[in-house]
Amino acid sequence: MFNKKIIIVTPWFERFAGGAERLARGMAGELNKRGVPAMVFTTCSLSPYDSWWKDHYQPGVYDVAGIETRRFATVKGRARYDAVIGKQQRGVKLTPRDEQDFFNYGINSSDLVAALAGYVDDHEIVALPYFHGLTHSVINRYPGRISLIPCFHDEPQFYWEATETLLRNSKLIFFNSIEEKQMTIRQYGQKVGRRIVEGVVAGVGVELPGCEEEPGAVSVPLPDSYFVYAGRKEAGKNVPLLCQWFTSYTEQSRVNTKLVFIGGGDKALIPASDKFVDLGFVSEAMKQHVIRGSNGVINLSENESFSIVIMEGWLFGVPAVVSARCAVTKNHVRRCNGGLYVEDSDEFALALKYLEDHQAVRNTLAANGQQYLSREFSFDAVLARYLREFRQQQKSEQIYGAV
Repeated sequence: MFNKKIIIVTPWFERFAGGAERLARGMAGELNKRGVPAMVFTTCSLSPYDSWWKDHYQPGVYDVAGIETRRFATVKGRARYDAVIGKQQRGVKLTPRDEQDFFNYGINSSDLVAALAGYVDDHEIVALPYFHGLTHSVINRYPGRISLIPCFHDEPQFYWEATETLLRNSKLIFFNSIEEKQMTIRQYGQKVGRRIVEGVVAGVGVELPGCEEEPGAVSVPLPDSYFVYAGRKEAGKNVPLLCQWFTSYTEQSRVNTKLVFIGGGDKALIPASDKFVDLGFVSEAMKQHVIRGSNGVINLSENESFSIVIMEGWLFGVPAVVSARCAVTKNHVRRCNGGLYVEDSDEFALALKYLEDHQAVRNTLAANGQQYLSREFSFDAVLARYLREFRQQQKSEQIYGAV
């Protein structure tokens, strides 16, 4: 029997802040629905797109979509963080101290870290993602007592000494995908050992939201034929490459297909062209409407630990187009035959033209993806993996005592 309450620690919560925030929201909300009390500890910062060192909210207890959310003031000094970013931009080799400054002086909250002292003994605590300093601070402050959902990508920070320390100090490790775990074993398996090898591939829960259609939700005019990019507009997500390849496709094929963007991020990455439509943040109902009417969801990011956006495409009845250079998204597509993966601009053009011309194929690929989702990534399946590990850990603590 599992009788502890669960705390999820994440840098931002409420306004959309990417896959990690959505993972935290879904996990907390669905645990509460199943009678497992869960709450969120987060900072007072508004979002990744606003100042990480400014408190938009007042510290205190909030209700966010029925989830008890405790907000704590951020650490205000940013000079040492900016110094590290400056070195990276100039191509200067970083020292271990620089790496630590990146995490210590990015988004962080010493108040939150201190507050957890009153909870580590009788709560199960998980922190995410590894990329931000708050996660390092809480796990390193309470070694062996807080679990990690790393959301690893193949990027420079993954190889830093600070990341090895984070893994060593984590209680349990929950991976989002098989490929994420395999990458971690290759890099840290011999150094860190069993904690990584025994880490669980829990996945991310993805199910159809129970939202009602809002008045006027479908009033935004949409192109007759279009594909969708859903998520943050960032260079690291290969948005510039996507725009380049899409422009080339429409010019060479002379088709009137558009690319519709939904979500936040850097609008300047989208060229001023009638080939692109940027809707920005939209309601859940509008997002569903936009995706359902498309020819498919495109995600050319090469650094993903899961990719909720392609799962949503399957959920809403359309296939995925992903990068062949991203092991995670490519293998999701391969496992379920839920879309196409592309290596270069030519393959990208062929994939889009094929999907445009074959509606029956689009439907089949999407149906394959839906079956895969239902089998592997329903909230029942994903949360069962977490709770099984928590129960086993609780049993061990009862027999042998806490670490």
